[in-house]
Amino acid sequence: VTNKNNPQSISIGSYGNVGYTHQGWFTEDQRYFIVGDEIDELNFGFNTRTIVFDVSDLDNPTFFFDYYGNTPAIDHNGYVVGNIFYMANYNAGLRALDLSDIDNQNISEVGFFDTIPGTNSAGFGGTWNVYPFFASGNIVISGEEGFFLVHNPILGIEDVAKGDFAMYPNPAKNQLTISSMDEVISHVEIYNVLGQAILNKTFSNNFSETLDISNLNSGLYLVKINNITTKKLIVN
Repeated sequence: VTNKNNPQSISIGSYGNVGYTHQGWFTEDQRYFIVGDEIDELNFGFNTRTIVFDVSDLDNPTFFFDYYGNTPAIDHNGYVVGNIFYMANYNAGLRALDLSDIDNQNISEVGFFDTIPGTNSAGFGGTWNVYPFFASGNIVISGEEGFFLVHNPILGIEDVAKGDFAMYPNPAKNQLTISSMDEVISHVEIYNVLGQAILNKTFSNNFSETLDISNLNSGLYLVKINNITTKKLIVN
């Protein structure tokens, strides 16, 4: 699309059991393209299918693998934020899929919000679209049942300055240091974008502590210090 009056086809990729190729989204490193086929569940009878292409070579995009969800519901629009793929899954509502191990052909469901809990059938009711891009961390769901705003109590909060703590470097990669001039550090928790506690450390009341965060995936985290201060952390 360099010349918008004359867009050029670069290449074509294909996959099996095609129903209606509806929508797709890149992972944040743009190596993979995640595709939703809107009527394959209806036509072929399998559970929600998410199709992954390897597009690291744009001249030769290749089918990488299929991920099958927990219900027979039809998938619609989906979007990637960090390592999470947020999918509008019609009768199964909003589904959050963890992409952190996609290189090894592993995707796992880590959360959901079902707008019509009574059915997960392959139909066109329920959730039509989701919007996960607000800085607050809130997610909008729209569909046949109306408008929903999903709030995660861990996400989207501003730094609370009840304690005067410094946290550096930020963004960080392997290590994170937290220090204070006037308050000892006794407890630190780190939460991922789904509000799950992934690190929980208790310390011996020092004024400075360094944490090993080398096992954390790239993305946004929240660091809770002494249960009184919460700071946003970006891991590269």
